[in-house]
Amino acid sequence: MSTGEDNQEKLVAELADFWFSALEHGNWEQRLQVLDKIHEQLRVDLATDAEYRQISPQFVAAIIERLGAPQVEAGAQAKIYALSANEVHRDASRAWNLQNGPDEPEHLSDRRRFPRKIVNLLTDIWIQGFTFPCRLVDISLGGARVAVQETEVPPPGTEVRVIVPEKGIRDAIVVFVNDSLEMGLRFLEQPEAA
Repeated sequence: MSTGEDNQEKLVAELADFWFSALEHGNWEQRLQVLDKIHEQLRVDLATDAEYRQISPQFVAAIIERLGAPQVEAGAQAKIYALSANEVHRDASRAWNLQNGPDEPEHLSDRRRFPRKIVNLLTDIWIQGFTFPCRLVDISLGGARVAVQETEVPPPGTEVRVIVPEKGIRDAIVVFVNDSLEMGLRFLEQPEAA
């Protein structure tokens, strides 16, 4: 392990120790609000955006572990778990959302022309000229849903580019954004419906 990784782990542990008392009590909605404030401060305090993108998910994972990593039973809890660096936490968030309905506008899911395939793939997305890591959550011939680990996601109507593994780069438009930092994308090049 490099010195940089050691320093990063130490910083994550220090942050989790410092903020745990503020997150230990209260419900998941209150914890989500506190985490939003912490993330705003981390964006200011950390030297680069890349450092923030590395530290933030690890910090969330450390907090969840300190809370005992309870089973996801609430929407706000699922939103917090979705921000974690720990894949088990993110899987628990996705499972809760699949069982209880995603934060996707109902009118959009009713209009789907192509069947969705649930996937779990790391990839990259270009948003307004900047590249961000993302996780491909589901995909169809006409679009995809991606999860980002950013606190600011572009509004509906924003054009983006996403790398779809084994399919190449696809131009898309954001059609919805939910509180779990997921974006619904419609590919600009649409196939004919079957």
